[in-house]
Amino acid sequence: MHSGIGPAKQLEKFNIPVVRDVPAVGQNLRDHMFVPIVYQRKETSTSRPSFYGDAKAMEKALEQWKKDGSGNWSKYSSELGIGWKKLDGLESSPEFQSLPQNEQNLLRKETVPHYEVITHFPIHYFIPDVTPTTHYSCLLVFYYNADSRGEVTLQSSDPNVPLLFNPRFLGSPFDRHVAIRALREVMELLKNEPYAKDTVASLAVPKSESDEDLLAYWQQYVGSSWHMTGTIKMGKPGDADAVVDNDFRFIGFEGLRIADMSVVPILGSCHVQAIAYITGATCAEKLIKEYQLS
Repeated sequence: MHSGIGPAKQLEKFNIPVVRDVPAVGQNLRDHMFVPIVYQRKETSTSRPSFYGDAKAMEKALEQWKKDGSGNWSKYSSELGIGWKKLDGLESSPEFQSLPQNEQNLLRKETVPHYEVITHFPIHYFIPDVTPTTHYSCLLVFYYNADSRGEVTLQSSDPNVPLLFNPRFLGSPFDRHVAIRALREVMELLKNEPYAKDTVASLAVPKSESDEDLLAYWQQYVGSSWHMTGTIKMGKPGDADAVVDNDFRFIGFEGLRIADMSVVPILGSCHVQAIAYITGATCAEKLIKEYQLS
């Protein structure tokens, strides 16, 4: 957009000469959102404070990590349990039935989850009230395949001024429905005796399991997982929302290609680093073949 390629009204607002009006640039922003659930635990149930609460232990572990990639830094902050779930009966809900047919078809696929749970996340880096010496357990509830789409816009003609990101999290009835149900399901899971017996207090949880309190908790604590995708969407020439073609060429320009997460047309049901690798490698293969670089 700072180069004059993007929505003309936006460029004109900041006195940027319009090279080409491309309304789709900056649109279709997608991301995975999450909220934490944090409980204080019995001292015998976690060894976390013995590491995070001991600066010398962390320094020693860092030396070991730099040496051969082993030691406690390969355990703490690195070992995470991850599970993917579908919500029973979601397809019969009015919120699901209101989705476009292609979205319904995607969510019906066996390997497409409705949400994800991550355990052992080091939340004390993000919530000041949870200290490195706190005995705690943190689970993250990730909402996958949200219906809402956000946007990225300019705030200035100065490229050094950050762009404005509006993900529009929880922006549709379907998103709110799934977010509420996913959070409630995980909280029910944590009531099971093998886990609940070591819970001492609630550090970051909803006030209750009512729809209103669960949604309010999402709205208060929702975070980005830095999986932003799709703002220069790949598609077929002629598609209103397509900015690059399937050879990564910026439609309407010669010698300009883009190969990063902005061109990926669908937010993957995964942690997207792997998709970033595949995107770059696929573009490289196309360039090697086209220009006989092998």
